[in-house]
This record gives sequence, structure tokens and C-alpha cells, in this order.
Amino acid sequence: MYCICLNETGHLLVIEKNGGPYKNRFDLPGGTPEENESEYETVVREVLEETGYHVLSGVKLGERCYELPWKYKQWNLSRHTAVYYVCTIDADYKLPIADIPLQDSIGIQWIEPQELIEDWCSPLVWEAVQYVSSKSLPTKRKTYYSWDVLGQTLYPKS
Repeated sequence: MYCICLNETGHLLVIEKNGGPYKNRFDLPGGTPEENESEYETVVREVLEETGYHVLSGVKLGERCYELPWKYKQWNLSRHTAVYYVCTIDADYKLPIADIPLQDSIGIQWIEPQELIEDWCSPLVWEAVQYVSSKSLPTKRKTYYSWDVLGQTLYPKS
């Protein structure tokens, strides 16, 4: 469950990713449901944990599966289904990013979507950039035949 959130000036909320195949790239705030948690409850919790912002409302857009090569434990492929929500947050009230084990977010940025470069982004952020301009979300699985987990960030630090 992932949040596409734009502020009043049209900037997209992204996290600076700290793990997994999207490490050292921008990613959308979001993650995996906990036991008995709805999709929407997951978005609300994950946005708060990873950004410090409270979600005021959200509307489900749809979902898309991404496949990419990634060597992790005994696997060689990441198959990741992202469920997208467009959310409104309370931008006037921000808590610190949650200090929890295995925290995915090491920071946040509000970015002008047109200024993003695909190599800086997870597939989810790049999809959000396309959504901002087209107002549509493809549902067909997207496969990446090559993928580099970055050893350092390529994007500018805020």
C-alpha cells in the first residue's frame, strides 16, 4: 500500500529509501499490512512512520505488479505488487520519522515531478510521476530485465 501525495504547489512526497532493491532511490511512503490491518490503515500507518505526516484522506487508485532482478537470500527476482492510494496529508503538522527497526526511510523530500530522473526513482515513484501527468495508472505487470541496487544516492540531497 503506497501513497501518492502532492502538496498545494504540486510537489510529490517521496522518501529516501534505506533498504531493499530500491535502496538509495526515492520511493513512495508505504509498505506491508500488519495483521488484521486494512489497506487504508496500512497507508495511514506507513506514511506516519516513514514521513511523520498524518493522512487526512485517501482514495484507492489501483494496483500494479513490478518484476525486477534482485538477489536476496535464495531469490533472484523481486515480484512486488503496489497498491496505490492518492492521499491528502496534514502538511502543517509533522512528527519525526519513526525510530523503528528496519526503517525504510532515512528522510523525505518534496520534489517537483517534472524534475525527477528515472534513475533516481523506484518504479513506484516513476509510476507516480506518470500518473501526475496522465491521471491514469496502468495495471499490466511491468518487468525490468536489468536493475541495479545503488551503492549510493544519485539524487540531490535536500
